[in-house]
Amino acid sequence: MLRLFKYFLWVVVIVALSVGFDQLMLRVPLHAPGLNQTQQFYVDFRTRLLGLFRTKTKSPPDVIEAVIKKATALSVPATKKPSRYLYVDGNGILQFADSLQQVPRQYRQEAQPIAE
Repeated sequence: MLRLFKYFLWVVVIVALSVGFDQLMLRVPLHAPGLNQTQQFYVDFRTRLLGLFRTKTKSPPDVIEAVIKKATALSVPATKKPSRYLYVDGNGILQFADSLQQVPRQYRQEAQPIAE
């Protein structure tokens, strides 16, 4: 029975030290450069770790459906003009242009849109 009490006492001491360290890192401002960075890391790590155990309000399928709806709402309409054009210049060389306005005026009649 005494051995069990010793284990229980050590568990209580370790938990108390852990809680004390946690509160020290959260509440006491540490001004030394290494300690300050360690404190920032600990607070960030603790926030992320506790965030893993919080219940989420939306289930994953709802989130996925919302992303799909947003993506389809922002999609480009199918009637969009081609963005690239191909034409042959006066020397007989194939040229590419990103828009019809980049094609010189004398070649715009012959410029062909490139299908994507």
